[in-house]
Amino acid sequence: MNMSKLPRLFCSLRNGRRCFKPMIIAPINKTQNIIRHYCQVPESKDKIIPVTRVDHDENQYEDDIKNRILAKALEFVTKSGWSVESLAQGAEAAGYPGITHGLFPNGGGDLVHYFNIKCNEQLVEEMKSWPKEDLKDSKIPAQKVENAIMARLLMLEPYKATWPKAMAIQTLPNNVPNCLATLLSLVDDICYHTGDRSVDFNWYIRRVGLAGIYKASELFYLTDNSEGNNATRNFVKSRIRDAELIQTALNMNPVAVAPQSLTAAFVTAKNMLGINTLK
Repeated sequence: MNMSKLPRLFCSLRNGRRCFKPMIIAPINKTQNIIRHYCQVPESKDKIIPVTRVDHDENQYEDDIKNRILAKALEFVTKSGWSVESLAQGAEAAGYPGITHGLFPNGGGDLVHYFNIKCNEQLVEEMKSWPKEDLKDSKIPAQKVENAIMARLLMLEPYKATWPKAMAIQTLPNNVPNCLATLLSLVDDICYHTGDRSVDFNWYIRRVGLAGIYKASELFYLTDNSEGNNATRNFVKSRIRDAELIQTALNMNPVAVAPQSLTAAFVTAKNMLGINTLK
C-alpha cells in the first residue's frame, strides 16, 4: 500500500468523545472519483464528497514531467540513439534522477512517439499559414501535398543517421499502435489542410494512399544525398502523380476498380505495420 496516499489523522475531543480528523483529504476510490470525509458531526459522518480535479491534477503533473524529460532526451539522440540511455540523460538534464526513465515502459519507442507527435503539430502550424486561395477548387492541389510531405520529411534531418533505428523500433508490437496512430494523424492533417473535404469512399483511398506515399518517401529520403534533397522531391512528385492516375481510374469506373484498390490499401497498411512476411 502506498502510505503517502493515506490521510494523516489527529485527535481532538468533541462532547467528551475522542474523535480522529483527517489533516488532509485524500482520494480512496479513483474509479468513482470520491473521497470520504471522516469524523464529522454525527449527521454528516462518512459523508461522500465528489472530487473533480484531484486525479486530473496528478495526471497533468506526471505528464508535464514526462514531456520535460522527453524534450531534453531528444538532445542526446544523435549520440545515444532512440534508447533508454537518452531518456536517462534527458531526465538528468531536466533535473530528475536518471532512474526516472522508468516512467517510459516502451523505452525508445516512447521517445520516437513523442518526436512524431511534436513534428505533426509543427507541420499543422506551418500548413495553417499557407495561402488558402488555391483551395477553393474541388481538386486537391498536388503541389501543396508535395510541400507538406517534404516539410515533414525535412524535420527528420537532425536525426537522419539514427532514424533507421527509430523505424525499426516502431515495428515492435508494443509500439505499432502509436506508430499507426501518428501516421494516420499525419495524413489526415495533410489531406484536411490541403483542401480535402470528401465524405465518400475517396476519403479512405486518399488517406491510405498518402500514408503509403509518405512511408515510401521516408525510406527514399534516408538514402538521398542529392543537393537540397532534390531526388526526394522528385520521388514524392512521381508518387503523387501515380496516385492521381489511380484516383482518375476510380472516378471513371469505381465499381470495377474498387476491389483492386481495397486490396492495395490493405497491403499498404500491412506494409506500414511491418507484418508482411516473405513466403
